[in-house]
Amino acid sequence: MKKLIYSIAIILSFAAVSCQEWEPVMGNQGEPAEPAPQTIQVNTTIAQLKAMYAGKPVHIDNDVIISGKIISSDASGNIYRSLYIQDETGGIEVKIGNSGLYNDYLVGQTLYVNCQGLVLGNYGGMLQIGADDPTGEYETAYIDVKSLINSHVFKGEKGSPLAPQVVSEEELKNALKSSYKSPYFGKLVTLNGLTYAKEIFVLIYLDSNKDKKASSNRLFLSDQQWGVDTWAFSANQMKKYLFSGVWDSAKIGNSGDYNYGTVQDHLNELYQNAAAYAVSQYFKMPGGTEVQVRTSGYAKFSDQKIDSSILNGAKVSLTGILTNYNGAAQFTLIDIDGVKITN
Repeated sequence: MKKLIYSIAIILSFAAVSCQEWEPVMGNQGEPAEPAPQTIQVNTTIAQLKAMYAGKPVHIDNDVIISGKIISSDASGNIYRSLYIQDETGGIEVKIGNSGLYNDYLVGQTLYVNCQGLVLGNYGGMLQIGADDPTGEYETAYIDVKSLINSHVFKGEKGSPLAPQVVSEEELKNALKSSYKSPYFGKLVTLNGLTYAKEIFVLIYLDSNKDKKASSNRLFLSDQQWGVDTWAFSANQMKKYLFSGVWDSAKIGNSGDYNYGTVQDHLNELYQNAAAYAVSQYFKMPGGTEVQVRTSGYAKFSDQKIDSSILNGAKVSLTGILTNYNGAAQFTLIDIDGVKITN
């Protein structure tokens, strides 16, 4: 196996935190401490790491060291507390757990991850490397303690950004069949020839307590456009949509059990608890395969209107991180420049 030699320090420790809803704070989080020089050998590809997963979290106790080029940036706010890295065999999310990562970890820079003491887990069909989650709610948690980050994540040489890989519709369909085993998920890719499907999905909670277990406090906007012509929406933009009248008849409930009235019935409550929400805007490839372009409500371009020509059927190419959520193709734009009108 080809071995890459790089000077870094290895200090093994671990910690755990739980995943939470988020609002990013952009800015420099402080330079990680420079490690004392030691010798390390990359001994595992990203594909080999992913192959260790067999349906349950893998607590990595042996010497597993991967590397890859950084392909993501959180500068636009659409990726949060994580980095994606990619080698010649695939890509994977590294749950570093800080915001403002783009200040310290540059697109195109090589990143080394000492996985010993970390956990390989699955979320919705996407494999991630992170810390152990003591709550058991998620298979992995964020590596957000500075000493832990410095013990496992090491910056390498700066370099040129990787070119995206063009993925055909047939390749995408095969990737969805293989779920987390596909080498395409977690990679920087380009999809061509997509058209707007005039459909969105967004889940809005009636109150601000998103952990509430009641089955009748959610608003599902799906199966049509619902007048949403922005990539997502901030809290202020959500308020504008609430009073547009387009949502008035939308029913509140729990997936098929809409027993809590309509938006009009709870308009003031929804307005008072308005928050930024992610929106999945649906696009279709030429053969009909759906791709959900999911944008965070905290992204800098969340309130930006989708170009009218796109809404009217112009073909587009998308460049960003290809992901999978429970068998559906999801696409994460690194920034709005990843959307190109092609006709």
